[in-house]
Amino acid sequence: MWMHWIYLKMEIKRAWKRFPQLCAGAITLLVMAGVIALVANRMLYGEQAAGRVAVGVSLPEEDVLAKQVMRMVSSLESVGSVCDFQYMDREECLRQLEEGKLYAVLDIPEGFVEDIINGVNTPVKIWMREKAGVEGALFRELTDAGALTLSASQAGIYAGNELYGGLGIQDAIRSLEADLNQRYMDYSLGRGGYFRHMKVQATEDVTAAEFYAVSMYVLFLFLAAIPVSGYLMPESRVMRQKLKIWGIGPGYQTAARTAAMATLILAAGSLVPAAGLLAGQLEAGWLLAAVWVLSCVTAASLAVLLYQLAGSLLGGVMLLFFMAAGQHFLAGGFLPPVFLPGTVQRIGAWLPSGILMDTVKMAVTGEWDWRRAGLCAALAAGAWLLGTAAEVKRR
Repeated sequence: MWMHWIYLKMEIKRAWKRFPQLCAGAITLLVMAGVIALVANRMLYGEQAAGRVAVGVSLPEEDVLAKQVMRMVSSLESVGSVCDFQYMDREECLRQLEEGKLYAVLDIPEGFVEDIINGVNTPVKIWMREKAGVEGALFRELTDAGALTLSASQAGIYAGNELYGGLGIQDAIRSLEADLNQRYMDYSLGRGGYFRHMKVQATEDVTAAEFYAVSMYVLFLFLAAIPVSGYLMPESRVMRQKLKIWGIGPGYQTAARTAAMATLILAAGSLVPAAGLLAGQLEAGWLLAAVWVLSCVTAASLAVLLYQLAGSLLGGVMLLFFMAAGQHFLAGGFLPPVFLPGTVQRIGAWLPSGILMDTVKMAVTGEWDWRRAGLCAALAAGAWLLGTAAEVKRR
């Protein structure tokens, strides 16, 4: 056991000789990660999802009822929160549409409201601007919803008329129509009460800024090993023989190297939780310490494994970089998982970046999850076992 302790101290000392290189690389990586997180946050949400939709409305001058109905519709919260109606003649509407000042134009025919009540299907002409973007798509959804509501209402009235006619009570049809019109108007104009407001985030239980901070921190943990690649190179054949004579097997050798690498990553990665504490975004305590240590040890075990598998300096750097970037993207590190295909989302949750991001989120939310912590510990143990197997094979 004495030789095992000496070997562990030797590995830690040999690793810390590379600390200046790690510091230089860590500063560069942290600056790059901060820029990426800031830009990605703005690209994901920006200032707002979409602008207001300017709509031109052409109404018959003598149709007072149509004007009243349009003003009533524009006062609805579901419409008024999206659309700005501008009333003008048809020629002026079309001119502003061509100039790009309007997203759409509604040309209301004379007697339109009376025709709806009487069951006459008089269409409203709608002109849409080409390449209207998100705003145009919003207005199209609103008009399609209105058309479907009107169609359903008319179908109900027609069905009622057919039923009363078949039962031989034609005298009651007028009363039925009045009652149905009242009910459908109540349903349509009061539809705001059918919905409950719920804030939805693409980044689930954390904000966009917190999500990208977690994502870039995890990517930093993976790439932090690149500046100290020389330390992670496999031992020479002679050194392996000496270690065997001292009774140090491949399992302990892999564990000692992982522990030494973990101390380096812990030192470099401490800048992130320290910044979070100073900014008031993280709370000091055992949870933060546990997440910090667990994430750094897991990243170190994965780095040791990849360099053992590569067997060379260039191979290790390339394998680590492409593995980190590729699986980080699939795990939803650059683009939140909600924007990825369902299959990719399911796979990404089990990738190293997905597991580590879920683990680090515990420090952000302040909620401990044994499942997430267990998966992260299992990932570290699995990397150690595979690294040990690679070392055995090399011998």
